[in-house]
Amino acid sequence: MDENVKNIVLVGAGRMGGSMLRGWLEALDSDFSFWVVDPHAGSSLDELLVSTDSNPSVVHVKETAHLPSEMTADAIVMATKPNLVVGALEGLNKHIGENTVVSSVAAGVSLETLKSATDGSVASVRAMPNIGATAGCAVTAAVACKECSDDQRALINMLFQAIGSFTWLQNEEHMHVVTAISGSGPAYFFAMCEAMINTAQAHGLDEEAAKLLVIGTLRGSGQLLERNPDPAHLRETVTSPNGTTAAGLTALRDEGRLQTLMDDTVSAAKARSKELESSVC
Repeated sequence: MDENVKNIVLVGAGRMGGSMLRGWLEALDSDFSFWVVDPHAGSSLDELLVSTDSNPSVVHVKETAHLPSEMTADAIVMATKPNLVVGALEGLNKHIGENTVVSSVAAGVSLETLKSATDGSVASVRAMPNIGATAGCAVTAAVACKECSDDQRALINMLFQAIGSFTWLQNEEHMHVVTAISGSGPAYFFAMCEAMINTAQAHGLDEEAAKLLVIGTLRGSGQLLERNPDPAHLRETVTSPNGTTAAGLTALRDEGRLQTLMDDTVSAAKARSKELESSVC
């Protein structure tokens, strides 16, 4: 094993794991080797490797037992279902060294759960990317245990910034809010698009025109927000006094119902995130 190459073990190469791997292969270089553990990733992983012109090496194994016994991981990223994380991690203990950092992207898997599956002193990171990873534009937030060193944090930074935007949190409890906002958030936007498309059709537009207008509007709005991340200012620039936009916004926000709806939506998702954490623990 080349001591200058960082060994990254990815457990689970499904939709999220595969998307992260694609981002890593496109953004990182030959200083990394990727070991993918997934019994079901055969054809999908082969297609990914064929479609990605990458320098890092990738080795796929069906089970953790098939990893080289002498290989020590610099990072282990768990992208399995939450109930599989502990068992899979326990099978990787011999590949964990004093500098290994373990990260999970599975909903509801706490830092304490990650520690319980190792010897209790391994640096652990709880992360939550979202479905934007499939398009290379994930939003990820993470929290690290106190044992996590600056170098380990830097490695996690590198891995998650390769698939989009990344931020650290200080309070693990806030991961439930992250799950409800950015983890589940894409579905809220999709649902709003569905509602707008349905309304457009109810007012006489055909489905093709309705989809083009609604999806194009969302795409353009997102690009404007990237240039100027101030939604209140952008809303004001679109809203002429006593105009059509003002009339629509008045209906949308009457008696605070838009804010109330969003509060209720996030609260419900946050509560479910806490339930999932309790069931995993």
